[in-house]
Amino acid sequence: MSADLLAPADALAARLPAGARRAGWFEARLWLAVSPLGFAGLRAAGRRPVVSLGRFGTLVNEPVLGRRILTDPARFRTVGPGTHGELLDRAIGPDALLNMDGPSHEALRRDLGPLFSPAASAALVAATAAAPIEDAATRLRDGETVDLVRLVRVLTGRTTFALLGAPAPADGDAGYLASYRLGEELVGMTVRAIRRGVRPGELEAARALVERLGEPGRVGWETGGGAMGRLRELGFDWETARALVVVIVLAGTETVTSAAPRIVALLADNGRWAALEGGRAAAVEEAIEAGLRLTTPTEVIVRSCPEDVELDGIRFPAGRRVFLSVHAMTRWSSLYHGDPEALRLGEAVPRELRHLWFGAGPHFCLGAPIAREQLRLLLQALGRLPALRVVGRRPAAGVLFPAYGSLLVRARR
Repeated sequence: MSADLLAPADALAARLPAGARRAGWFEARLWLAVSPLGFAGLRAAGRRPVVSLGRFGTLVNEPVLGRRILTDPARFRTVGPGTHGELLDRAIGPDALLNMDGPSHEALRRDLGPLFSPAASAALVAATAAAPIEDAATRLRDGETVDLVRLVRVLTGRTTFALLGAPAPADGDAGYLASYRLGEELVGMTVRAIRRGVRPGELEAARALVERLGEPGRVGWETGGGAMGRLRELGFDWETARALVVVIVLAGTETVTSAAPRIVALLADNGRWAALEGGRAAAVEEAIEAGLRLTTPTEVIVRSCPEDVELDGIRFPAGRRVFLSVHAMTRWSSLYHGDPEALRLGEAVPRELRHLWFGAGPHFCLGAPIAREQLRLLLQALGRLPALRVVGRRPAAGVLFPAYGSLLVRARR
């Protein structure tokens, strides 16, 4: 939907007092920039546990059923007609983690696990993100305006390059931002393939992107650094290792870069900045949980059934896609008293939803500890400011899931 058409509504919302109405509009605004019809469809269909989409597949909104599907990789596969794994399989290769199932997938996760442990993640993020975050906090204290979207994209690039064992780009932050844009382009191609299949020319374009995204990992491979060095020690060839490079870049593109600016905006728009309690650890953890529930960086997860499946009395036909609406699951009304869209700081996340925004089962996000550590470090630093206000914002253009293209913030004096 055109930004010009919504500009008057944006201006009115900006004058609303801090609270649920103001926050709700700006979150909806991100969705309207992606797909007004898709947003309306998600909200309307999200009230029913399961919705048949005819030949397109089945939409699952109920969280218990959704978790059962995610934890049953034998019957609900990541690779199949119309899944993200289909394009990855053809453009990257069959061993890219996201498009693997079964024993080989489990073995690869086990081999890579030490690189993504909580301790390793904390050390990695401290080495790559602490200085830029503190620099941004200092600039805010000095009265400057900071674009949180640009900051988080740079943080993601720095963390990803270090994880791969790659040297910093010669052009500094511009190189990190360029890598982010490549990842964003491939993410977009992947989701478009889910929606309407792979069109002529797209596979070649995806392979060209894969080549460029894999370049930073080559140095780590040759020098034995980071994840690439680990894969080489384990006996992987370069083609397989490069597939993992691409997946790591894509994972960074997806999660924190979408969630972090939205969580900051939710806290400011709801008038709940004081809930961070000066960056106190427990308060920051509560904000991360409440924020990830609402921002849900991966709104929909897709699976495919190789054979007919019946689960809880529901038939899933062979070859059809299963769309798991994490957006609807995290807002399942029977789990809450009151508005499911509310920012529920200090409330325990319902057991059925715990960490569901990172998936569940054998494909639970391997990089979740890194994402959480980045959010933790950012909110602790920003939380030490008396208050933060949004002075400018723009939804991201040409994306598949809601995100800010720019979020300008300034510290209140």
